[in-house]
Amino acid sequence: MTDDLDLAVLLLNSVDLLEDPPDRMAHDLVWWRRALERNGHPELAAAQRDDDLPMLQSLRATIRTIFECVDADEARAVLNVALLYAEAVVQVGPDGLTVSGDLRARLLFAVALHAAEHGVGRLGICASDPCRCAYVDRTRAGTRRYCCTLCNDRAAARAYRRRRSETGS
Repeated sequence: MTDDLDLAVLLLNSVDLLEDPPDRMAHDLVWWRRALERNGHPELAAAQRDDDLPMLQSLRATIRTIFECVDADEARAVLNVALLYAEAVVQVGPDGLTVSGDLRARLLFAVALHAAEHGVGRLGICASDPCRCAYVDRTRAGTRRYCCTLCNDRAAARAYRRRRSETGS
């Protein structure tokens, strides 16, 4: 089962510029419900209502803003306002911090917690053009630039072709 941070990335990646149509949640929650089920959250999938679509689209835009921030102060400002608006209530339990509230509060809290512990530099948007998918950099060195191996390989192939054309080989 994926955790809430991974669900936030999943929500962000409901827009994939390499897919047709790119926005899998433009009109309904069919894709989102299936994605939740595939990732071990059948109860959450069943709880999603069609009238949640505008909230999820807004949440997606807010989280994308955070993933695109290079400045930690800017990310904190966005997160603090979003958490307040989501009415997230953070509590200290025996296993650490938890949040009460709806899905919006849970996903924002997961992003905030990760950003607080690891910095916004570990939240990224794929560097392979035209892909704009999100990822969480969990590498030791913090050097991840691509959302997946396919995008990494495509970027490497483009760079190889560019080098070969520059040398005339």
